[in-house]
Amino acid sequence: MTRYSDEFIDELKENVDIVDLISDYLELKKTGNRYKGLCPFHSEKTPSFFVNPDNNFYHCFGCGAGGDSINFVMEIENLTFIESVKMLAERSGMELPDMSNQQRQVYKERENIFSLNKLAARFYNYLLTDTNMGKEALEYLNKRGFNEEDIKRFHLGYAADEWQLLLNFLKKKDFSIHLIKKAGLISEGNNNSHYDKFRNRVMFPIFNNRGEVIAFGGRILDSEDNYGPKYLNSPETQIFSKKKNLYGLHLAKDRIRKENSCIIMEGYTDVIQAHKNGFKNSIASLGTAFTEEQAKLIKRYAENAYIAYDADTAGNKATLRGLDILNNTGINVKVIELEEGSDPDQLLKNEGSDVFNELIENAVNLIDFKINMIVKDKNLSEPGIRKKVLRSIVELLSGVEDNLEREIYLERAAAKTNFKADILAEEVEKEFKENKRRNYKSNREKQNKKKEKTFDLYSQLSYYQKVEEEILAHFISNPSLREELAGRISKNDFNGRTAQLAERLFKGSVISNSIHLDKIKEELEEELLSYWSEILVKQDNSLDRNRILDLADYLSSKRISKNKEKLCRLISKKELSLDKLNRILLTFYSLNYNIERRD
Repeated sequence: MTRYSDEFIDELKENVDIVDLISDYLELKKTGNRYKGLCPFHSEKTPSFFVNPDNNFYHCFGCGAGGDSINFVMEIENLTFIESVKMLAERSGMELPDMSNQQRQVYKERENIFSLNKLAARFYNYLLTDTNMGKEALEYLNKRGFNEEDIKRFHLGYAADEWQLLLNFLKKKDFSIHLIKKAGLISEGNNNSHYDKFRNRVMFPIFNNRGEVIAFGGRILDSEDNYGPKYLNSPETQIFSKKKNLYGLHLAKDRIRKENSCIIMEGYTDVIQAHKNGFKNSIASLGTAFTEEQAKLIKRYAENAYIAYDADTAGNKATLRGLDILNNTGINVKVIELEEGSDPDQLLKNEGSDVFNELIENAVNLIDFKINMIVKDKNLSEPGIRKKVLRSIVELLSGVEDNLEREIYLERAAAKTNFKADILAEEVEKEFKENKRRNYKSNREKQNKKKEKTFDLYSQLSYYQKVEEEILAHFISNPSLREELAGRISKNDFNGRTAQLAERLFKGSVISNSIHLDKIKEELEEELLSYWSEILVKQDNSLDRNRILDLADYLSSKRISKNKEKLCRLISKKELSLDKLNRILLTFYSLNYNIERRD
């Protein structure tokens, strides 16, 4: 992988305060000389994400994510290495040096796709607002209650009922067919021909949180046309991943942060109508199957989410799984209960913002909503159905950890089912205890497996490993120590994972005036890459040069001592040839010499 010079990357990382950077995305609390918080890359309730400001590294002990400031921006913003460097350089006021040809090519292609999408969005918008082609689409939007201001704010457009109108326009602008296809704007036909992917559709550009057009959604204008499904979305591309983006977030994020809450809807028109009526913290999930990536994206801006899906959609299994993902990310989820056949777009257009505000105020939390879904449309007078319903409620409430909270839901569930609260409570308590027993057993098994996995023949493994990790951390982060350390120890002085990492560092292919995580990403497997960031986060920067060198001598002397013990065991064997005995004695002498020389 081509890259900027080591000197520039070093200077960039020095100029970026990693604590300040990461604090833009999550809350960090100081613990000793480090900072910790809830990991933005996986769901957790107990903080396992640590930042070491002394060497500008982060590591999560829960999911293994880790790295430096560049890696953090790449992961959380879904950017390439070059784009992350550019973002951090702008943040710190540094000018970017010239890129290599390969870097320039990769970066230019992504930039061209962004430019191409922006131009396509403008073209679609022009067809809608300034041509006779878009007249029918404009009338359709007006009938839906959207005016010129709404169209401008969301940059709505129209894809004409033509096979190659957009394609020919973009070719005239010197975009290649290869690039237009990579952007997902055209499809391939027979005999290597190409045609516009979106035809006779109202177009909804999809923006990333930075306000750049990354994809499109198109609604067919005439349901009798044979142009595919009612809604058609861009495919996954270099710059678009459906599971990592949210419709309308670029417009809503400031209001979401201000109100510490968002309203999640299902469709594009729901969001546009909500913004039109003053609910400017509204976004859409680009599909009802909510993802962890989307949940983490929301968590960066707010702790509360209101779900405003159509009544039919809200209760399906995929949606409920998505709500659980939101809840497990640490977001307080409430569900706005709409009437059957209603959606936010229709409700706001027909009944106005006051009615919708009232629904928000009466929104139910996730457990209450699930209870409602379990009971909904069930004939509770039928014993078999009643038993199934109650069993489902018991399983649901047994997962509520807080005793007081569980008691509240028990009372509500009993009232809704006309079942005796004390008997229901007894069943929930039995299931709750059984869950705890199962979880305890499962956790014990996991801990035992973990112990087996990390077990080593060395006694005092934890102390040795700590010393080994400390030496490697200083070897990586302190270039001035490397030559002396390399003269005192070798890869043979390490064990387990530290030995695997030491082998890469001491073999010469990585060591240079500076060692960069981005340089060896392609060389290290995922587990070692995570371990790299782990030891740097744990690094004790209070240790001085002499102490580090003493620890290196200690490691080396331990290895020599163990080798001597092994030789002694060999010498004690009776059946040894003279030649083999001579070689053992020479080795023994050499080991003694090395210890004496160090002493």
